[in-house]
Amino acid sequence: MKNKNWVPYPRYLFRKELALSLIGKYVPKGSKFLEVGCGAGDFGMTLAGMGYTGVMIDFSEEAVCVTAENIRIADVQNVQVQKIDFFDFNSEHRFDLITMFEVLEHIEKDADTLQRVNGLLKEGGMFLFSVPSRKKLWGPYDIIAGHIRRYDKNDITQLTAETGFKTVELLSYGFPWLNILKIVRDKMAKKKLRTTTENDKVLSTKKSGLNLGAVKCRFLELFFSKWVLFLPMKISNLFNKMDLAEGYLCLAVKQTANR
Repeated sequence: MKNKNWVPYPRYLFRKELALSLIGKYVPKGSKFLEVGCGAGDFGMTLAGMGYTGVMIDFSEEAVCVTAENIRIADVQNVQVQKIDFFDFNSEHRFDLITMFEVLEHIEKDADTLQRVNGLLKEGGMFLFSVPSRKKLWGPYDIIAGHIRRYDKNDITQLTAETGFKTVELLSYGFPWLNILKIVRDKMAKKKLRTTTENDKVLSTKKSGLNLGAVKCRFLELFFSKWVLFLPMKISNLFNKMDLAEGYLCLAVKQTANR
C-alpha cells in the first residue's frame, strides 16, 4: 500500500510476510475477518485484495481517519473501518479470523481480551496475534511505547489454552535483524525517558502502527520495503522455530464447545 500517510517499518514487513503466509495456509479465501488495532489499515486492505472480507477497528481517531483515507485512495470495496474500543464492539456475525498485532501488551487484562476474541469467532475460527517476546528483553522502548509486559513462550501457550484456544503455530520472528533494531530503539528511548509522562505513553499507544516519524522522513521508504528486506527476511525465516527473536507471532484456533 503506497500513500502519503504511512511508511512500513521493517518489523511490520517481517511480520506481515509471515502473517499472510499463515492466513493463506489456514484460512480459506472469502472468509470474514476482524482486525483489532488497524493502524494505517495496510494489513486489512491487503487481505481484502486477496479475496477476504472484513472489518477493521481502532480506538484511535487518527488511525481510523488515516485508514479511511487509504481505503478511499485504493478504492477497496470489501472492507470497512470503525472507530470503537474492542470491548465495545458488537457484531451479529461471527468471524472466521480475528487479527490483533502488537495490542495485547498494552492491555492490563489480556485474558479477558482473548475471551472476548473467542466469543466473536465461529467454532474453529482462527486468532492471529503478535506480541513483544521474551521478558528478559524488557527495555526503555517498552516503557516509552506504553507496554505493560513482554511474553515468554509458555505465557502464550498457557494464555491461549485458558481462554478456549489451541495454539496452531507460534513463531519467533525477525532474528537477528529486529533484535539489532531493538538495541537501537532502546538506546534512543533511554534518552527520551527523562521527559516521558504517562500521557505520552497513552499517545504512543494510540499512534502505534501509524509510523509518523517515518512519514516525516520519506527517504526511509527506499529502505523500508519488502524488496530491500527480501533476503534478510528469508534468512530470518530459518530461525522462526527457535526462541531467539524479540517478537512472537501466534496462530490459535477456537476449540469446539464439547472439548
